[in-house]
Amino acid sequence: MQCPLCQSTRTRMLSGLTSLGYPRYVCRECHGQFNERTGTPLNYIEFRTEVVMLVVYHYLRFKLSLDDVVEVMALRGIHLSHQTVHNWVQTFGVELGIKLRESRRGTMGKKWHVDSTEIKVKGRRCYFYRCIDKEGNLIDVYLSDVKNQDVAEEFFYQCGDVAGFYPEMLTTDKEAAFYPAMETVFGDRTEHRDVKYKNNRIEQDHRGTKSRVKVMKGFKDEFPALRFLGSFEEVRQLFRMKNKTRSERRDTLPSKIQQYYDLWQQAA
Repeated sequence: MQCPLCQSTRTRMLSGLTSLGYPRYVCRECHGQFNERTGTPLNYIEFRTEVVMLVVYHYLRFKLSLDDVVEVMALRGIHLSHQTVHNWVQTFGVELGIKLRESRRGTMGKKWHVDSTEIKVKGRRCYFYRCIDKEGNLIDVYLSDVKNQDVAEEFFYQCGDVAGFYPEMLTTDKEAAFYPAMETVFGDRTEHRDVKYKNNRIEQDHRGTKSRVKVMKGFKDEFPALRFLGSFEEVRQLFRMKNKTRSERRDTLPSKIQQYYDLWQQAA
């Protein structure tokens, strides 16, 4: 195992385990002792990595409040505070979301749907931009306190970076700011379809986000809101199994959970 202190590979395992049950190692170069969590944010947490991973999964995957997650973990004999749950989601959820987004690059379709929905942050209205492809797969999301051409352009550029390409067709609901933004970002490369009823796909897809936010007590600031919503959308996309029977979902679920676990290991 590589030493996280000096990056040397001349290490050996020591006898005994840490208080959480992790093997201990010593470096022959710098003589420092370490374990697999040394040098990571997990090193200062008094619970095993699997506990943190499970807490983040519960909060991002299901419609649970912080107190609900505390109760679920108490059933397992693990006693946490709601603030601990919040801190773990804010700390590790972002890196997990980034890894999930990177893993999706180039897998989206070339026909996109774009729309914005309203989210309350600190009692005031903000605009949550979302973009999905024709099959309902997530492209990207963006949160802003204003709705104008500059925001739309920034969102379109961001979607192009995430996907790795620009769409052949973009469907909107005739929002005025999208017209000049599309002309600036996409030019003649993308066909603009501004028929409201043909954008019902993303209008219905907003329901998943709105229903998740509804059970929460609201956001106190834009930055934590964007951190949570971005992570939530990525985990939701990972476990999205549209048009599958219950039997097919059961068969697919183990591979989805394994993918979540692998990406979590990279993020942590």
